[in-house]
Amino acid sequence: MASNPPVDALALLGHETRRTVAPHVAARLVRGTAGDAAALAQLAAVLRPEHLAGTALLPDPLPAVPAVRASRGPTQGGAADRRVLLCAAVAVTDRADILLRATGDATDALVAGPVVEDVELADGRFRITDPRMRCVVHDDADLAQRTAAHTALARAARDCGEPGIALWHTALSTLAGDELLADGLVELAELLASHGDTEAAHEVAREAASHGTGDRRARAFLVAGRSALWSGHLVDAQDWLRRADSSGVPAVERDAARCAAAVRALLTGETAERSDADATPGARLARTVEPLVGTAVTRADRAAVAAVAACLGMLENDPAQAEALLVRTVAGVVPARRRPGPWPSASGALAPLAEAAVRAAQALLLLRAGQTGAAATVLDEAVDRLPMAHVGGGLAAEVSRRLDAACPGRPTAVTAALERVGPPRTAPAVAAAAGRWTRPADRGCSLLAAVSSRGCAGGSDDEPDGALPLAWSVVLTARETEVARLVTAGMTNREVANALCVSVRTVEVHLGRVFRKLDVRSRSELVVLALRPVR
Repeated sequence: MASNPPVDALALLGHETRRTVAPHVAARLVRGTAGDAAALAQLAAVLRPEHLAGTALLPDPLPAVPAVRASRGPTQGGAADRRVLLCAAVAVTDRADILLRATGDATDALVAGPVVEDVELADGRFRITDPRMRCVVHDDADLAQRTAAHTALARAARDCGEPGIALWHTALSTLAGDELLADGLVELAELLASHGDTEAAHEVAREAASHGTGDRRARAFLVAGRSALWSGHLVDAQDWLRRADSSGVPAVERDAARCAAAVRALLTGETAERSDADATPGARLARTVEPLVGTAVTRADRAAVAAVAACLGMLENDPAQAEALLVRTVAGVVPARRRPGPWPSASGALAPLAEAAVRAAQALLLLRAGQTGAAATVLDEAVDRLPMAHVGGGLAAEVSRRLDAACPGRPTAVTAALERVGPPRTAPAVAAAAGRWTRPADRGCSLLAAVSSRGCAGGSDDEPDGALPLAWSVVLTARETEVARLVTAGMTNREVANALCVSVRTVEVHLGRVFRKLDVRSRSELVVLALRPVR
């Protein structure tokens, strides 16, 4: 079973501040404070309840509370050092060439002097070694200094061929509203959302709203609200969608109303009642997910959430088909990107709320099969990264509560946090379904238990999409490896043949050899093996 960073943080925050924190927020606070217990407690005391519950976007950087300042001490070095640190702290990219151009004559500070300990350069990227430095440096800078840093970064990004990054920093260096900026920012927010980076899209759309008027501002409201919804920031989503719904732009108001209905369903844990009161628990559970389908930002999100709803609806009458559908869905998941992080994000990642729905269903099906250890692993890994509390009418909390009873020694802090920050009451269908399907003991490993996405099971955020385990190169030839890579990416044999300029028969021969060497019997098993983390 996974041992999660947020478990200790949840216990600490609960005892010292008496405030409830969502597990994925606790994990982010741990990362943002380098695990400093005093800083965690102070942050929990100054952040709003919505921040702690994960229903509002956390400030970035986090507030420089006294414990953070005490751990970092005063900023070292002269003006050039402070300029480098500030540019590094506010940049939305990790490209070293942009930072170097932005800092200009202060660049020498990156290779000599106090800055060396705070900003690490490697492989054309830079990294701030201690996240608390960002808090202190940002807080110490005045408005003029921050504006100058954003202006320098905008110019450097433009010179390096990154117009989106340049636009963002230009907007933050512009004190008065600018209609032209608003247009570009809305387009940038939509682009980020289409890549699955809904949190960055939320931030950019908020900035667009501060620059635009009329139709532009209405579009910014809608993009901010929809992006906030799919990031799990439901209170923020309510606020932005309320503005969009009264914008006076009919198309925007129509879309805003649909998104607002989904937000209400998530916050309350309830869905509209229908006349078919005799529906199975699975069908009623599916209705807690269905409101999201029509509001999805991307095709991947829509397909994932629709598959979850279909899977839950089939559980009572066709459990084997339900599991098969979810296996295919889980195998194709590109995990939501951990935020905050550099732009641009890799395309294809699910939005956090979409992956949360998939992981909740995956944990439920494993629980249903009596595979409590696998269910706990999936759930505990997911709550560290994703807004799990509200999906499925509180499904994650219900599954977690039952896992506490089935897994002696499992920390109960996660369950308590999910219950407190989630809907005010668990949807009756959730309790009925989880209770009906719980099994007392493991019944053997299923394919669903084996399927584990790279990001969910400890994979690196930097691992390239489509990468195969390095060990495969020991047993497979270069051509067999290429065929395996394309097959696990979802291509048919004919598509692989076209991509490699060979015959379909040649692909079949190579694939047969791959199956024999890796001891798998089907394409599905090959996908599972490719996605399984190295232990």
